[in-house]
Amino acid sequence: MNLLIVIPCYNHQQSCIKLVSLIDNNYDILIIDDGSDNDHDFINIKNAFIHKNKSNHGKGYCIKYGAEYALKNNYTHILVIDADLQHNPKYINDFIKISKDRLIVYGKREFSMKMPYLRKLSNTITSYIISKFCNVNIYDSQCGYRLYNLEVFKTNTFIEDSYIFESEVLIKSINNLNQIDYVEIDTIYNNSSSNINKVSETLNFIKLIIANANIYVN
Repeated sequence: MNLLIVIPCYNHQQSCIKLVSLIDNNYDILIIDDGSDNDHDFINIKNAFIHKNKSNHGKGYCIKYGAEYALKNNYTHILVIDADLQHNPKYINDFIKISKDRLIVYGKREFSMKMPYLRKLSNTITSYIISKFCNVNIYDSQCGYRLYNLEVFKTNTFIEDSYIFESEVLIKSINNLNQIDYVEIDTIYNNSSSNINKVSETLNFIKLIIANANIYVN
């Protein structure tokens, strides 16, 4: 495996810098600054490549850029970690260990009291719908802590640029869902601000399901 860690970042510069300091120096890291304010905060960061989007494009856009960058530079996998310190990097090796013959490995959190109620409700509903849609159990469809085999991006075309990309990639990998697995991770909410517009993302999720309704797994 030749792994690139991809960190989309929008206005979480300080936590992103701390996150990088917690990641083993043996890993290559690409930070995608998605049009953040005060991007000069990244000037002195070490042990990472930094790409700056001129404006905010969305998390899905950043992940797709990271995959394109990785393919051009001969990586085989990307591991996506959120910049807000809600994904503990101590699990990186667990993702790698379980990744053999897997196209996607996602983080599975406990839907506990630590998770805000509206987030828990949204995650429960979307995970249930995607599980039924794909005919396989997806336990945490909204967790962005994920390892992707880059074959996923070679064999599919993804159009979503926002957080809904994380649902799209599951649905469009439907014929390979036996190659999807998960790692149990901590449920961390540190009161950092969310960039998710819950109403628009819910509408986008509904549109995504309708647009892909022709996909069926026996």
